Amino acid sequence: MRHAARTFRLSPHHDVVLFDRLPKAQQERLAALRRDPDFYGVIVSRGIAPATMIAASRDVALLLLTLREAGRLPAYIVESHDADVELTIEKLVLDGVLEIALDDGTFVSGLAAAPITSSEVAALGRIGRLSRAAVHYAAAFHARDRLDIEARLYRYNYQPIPPERSAHVATTEGVHRFLGLERAATSSLLNRWWHALPVENGDAWIQWMTRDEHLLKRSERDVQYKVYVSPTLADLSIVFELTVAVLAEAGAPTFKVGGTARDIARPDKLVAYFPTRERAIDCGSMLAERLGRVPAQGVPFSADVGGDGLISWGVDPAEIPGRTSQLSWRRWVCRRLAQYIAVAGATADAETSQFAFERLRLEGVNTATWEPNVALMRAGTMVA
Repeated sequence: MRHAARTFRLSPHHDVVLFDRLPKAQQERLAALRRDPDFYGVIVSRGIAPATMIAASRDVALLLLTLREAGRLPAYIVESHDADVELTIEKLVLDGVLEIALDDGTFVSGLAAAPITSSEVAALGRIGRLSRAAVHYAAAFHARDRLDIEARLYRYNYQPIPPERSAHVATTEGVHRFLGLERAATSSLLNRWWHALPVENGDAWIQWMTRDEHLLKRSERDVQYKVYVSPTLADLSIVFELTVAVLAEAGAPTFKVGGTARDIARPDKLVAYFPTRERAIDCGSMLAERLGRVPAQGVPFSADVGGDGLISWGVDPAEIPGRTSQLSWRRWVCRRLAQYIAVAGATADAETSQFAFERLRLEGVNTATWEPNVALMRAGTMVA
């Protein structure tokens, strides 16, 4: 273990609290975490902003309680040669829970302890560059409010509706006409393979669900893989028609398109869902081939399929008992990036952004390609 010779200590700004000793309101909110037989309690911050709460297993709690007095990692940890344990220690250091001693005897954590490396942005591709730019943009506001940072990240790369077109998409009916939902070929495919979910004026999405219930997601604990199709607004109508044909061929269980002017302006304006990564990537590859060189808007924080940003993918996290509900892949990513930017102090420099990228990497996201590692995502510890 590469940290075997280093000295650690529990941060004076954090406590490990047994679940039974939490206030009643917190016990009720986190009660589902007790389904995990290894659950001990939570690590809570005190006297620092933003406040954090991190779930702790019995092993993590034992380690932190041991390191209330500064010292090296216990022998049983070092001798285990467990990569997951090493990953957990790195997370705790970057989160400021554990502090690590420098050669001069001072202790550091968080941004000061992060491995800062050069970023090969030119090699990242369109979506990689968009994603990096989004994080730099959000960090540049010096905000400490996680909700504000999250909103800036999530809404990055929206495309305003031109004034000459806004009147035509001001209502649900106008959006329907703009998308060409009544075109004979499109309408025939939609009616044959899916049924439309009810839509009211002002609904964010127009959605379709397969007529074959065996293809649908079985449980909230199952992940969903999603394919994003992100053309510019000018090409959305023809792209929608071509995409419906591909989704019918690929057997997409569900898909949706923006139902309001605001939602066809977003980069993730057209999304299809699949039960497996393989089916999602296969469909993404088919779309990339059929759509050719249609100009892309590009969805930040998604994994590129065709190389030009038009088609990409992600995965909606499964329900994790006791943790804050995550509505989508991008919301999951943006919520964590916002937390890490806020923790780092939002100093608007390259180190703050790099800290956020490194911390997200430890949660299971490749921050060069934005491909997710579902197993690591589900092992995440942030609960508030």
